[in-house]
Amino acid sequence: MRTRTLFSLLVLTAIAPASARALEVVPVYGMTFMGGQYFFAGDKSKLNANFTANAAPAVKLSGGRLFLPLYSGSYRGTKSVTDAVGSGTLFSQGMSHRLSFGYLRPIEGTTWKVKPSLSYKWDYLKETRDETWGRGLFDTQTVGLGFEAENTYKEPFSYRMGYDFFYTRFPNFKSLESKSGIDATGNALGRETAGVRTLDTLNQQLSFAVTRPIPYDKPVVALTAGYRLLWQKFHDQPLVNLAGQFLSENRQDFTNSLTASVLHPREIMGGKTRMGVGFNTAFNYTGSNQNTYDAGQTRFIADAYSNYSLTMGPSLGFSWGPKETPTTTNLGFTWTQQSYFGRLVQDANGLYQSDTQDHNRFQFSTGFGMPIAQNFRMLAQANFLWVDSNMRYEKTYKYSYNTANYLLGFSYDY
Repeated sequence: MRTRTLFSLLVLTAIAPASARALEVVPVYGMTFMGGQYFFAGDKSKLNANFTANAAPAVKLSGGRLFLPLYSGSYRGTKSVTDAVGSGTLFSQGMSHRLSFGYLRPIEGTTWKVKPSLSYKWDYLKETRDETWGRGLFDTQTVGLGFEAENTYKEPFSYRMGYDFFYTRFPNFKSLESKSGIDATGNALGRETAGVRTLDTLNQQLSFAVTRPIPYDKPVVALTAGYRLLWQKFHDQPLVNLAGQFLSENRQDFTNSLTASVLHPREIMGGKTRMGVGFNTAFNYTGSNQNTYDAGQTRFIADAYSNYSLTMGPSLGFSWGPKETPTTTNLGFTWTQQSYFGRLVQDANGLYQSDTQDHNRFQFSTGFGMPIAQNFRMLAQANFLWVDSNMRYEKTYKYSYNTANYLLGFSYDY
C-alpha cells in the first residue's frame, strides 16, 4: 500500500494538478512461466524456459482520464517455430524489455478517446552459448512516440486510428563484406549492408482498424479489418548500383498491410460450452528501392527486397466453466506464401537461376489452459511448422525444413 501511495504522489506531481482524492491506482500484473523443447532436422534442444512479465499500475484521474505506465519483459530459451533456423542451429536465446507511458483521455460529449504514448524497448539475441548478453550482432534499441484515437460506437465494437514515429538502432551491428552471411531473419547480407549502421531505421507508421457486428442489432458474427502503412528510411544504407558501388541515395522501404478476420461465437451442449470459429487473412506488400550485390560471385540483383505475402487460415476455440475463469482449448492453422520480385533462386551449388524466390509456410498450433488456483492457470502449447521453398542453396540458411516445439507451464494474473 505504501508503494501505491508513493507512486500516486509521483504521478500527481508529474502530470496533473489534481486533488489526491481524484487519484486511484489500479494495479494489473501478469506473468507466464513455461518450459519446453525445440525440434529441428531430427534433433532436439535441451529443456529450456520461456518467461514473460507485465506490470501496469494504471492511475485513474478525474474526468475518466488514465495515466498508463507499462512494463513488459520476456525471456525466450525455447526457440519459436517461426524463428530463423540457420544451417542447423538448435540454440538461440532472446530477451526483451519495454517501458511505455500512455495518457488516455475521453473527449467530453463523444464516444472518442485519445491516447498519446512514449516507449523505449530493448531486444537482445544470443545465437551461441558463449555470447554475452548485450553484445549480440542483432540486438536492437527502439524509441517511439505514438498517438491513437478510438471511437467505441457500440460496446465492445470500435474503430481506431493511429500514428507512430520510432527509431530502431542496432548498436552492435558491423558487417564486413568479406564476412557477409545472413541477418536475424535469414536474409543474405550483401554489399549494401557492409558497414556499421546500415540496418538502423527511422520509421513512420499509419494504422486503421475497425470491428463490426453482423447483424448490427443482434450480432452473430464479428468482423475485424485493418490497414497499416509503414515507411522505413535506412539513413546509413546507400543504394548499390550495377557495379557494386554506392550511390548518394539511401534505401527506403514502404510496407502496406491489410488484415481481415471473421469470428462466429456460439454456445453448444445446452450452453455449457462456448465455441468460437474464425478465419483470418492478411496481405503484405513491401516495396523497396534497394538492390543487392553478391561480391563473391560479382552478381548484381535488382529489386532484391521487394516482396509480397499472403496469409490465411482457420481457428477453432472452446471454453467451458465460469466465464471469469474458464477452461480453454484452441486449434489454429495458417498458410503463408511469400514471393520476391527480384531476389533470385540459387541451385545447390550457389549458382544463380532465372526464377525468383517463393516460400510457402504451413503452421499448426494448439493450446490448452485451465484454472488451478486463484489467479493461476496451467498452460500447454504445441506448434508445428513446415516450410517449402524453391531456393536450393542452403549453406548458410535452411529454406525448406520442418520444426516443432512444445511448452508447458502456468500463468498468474492479478
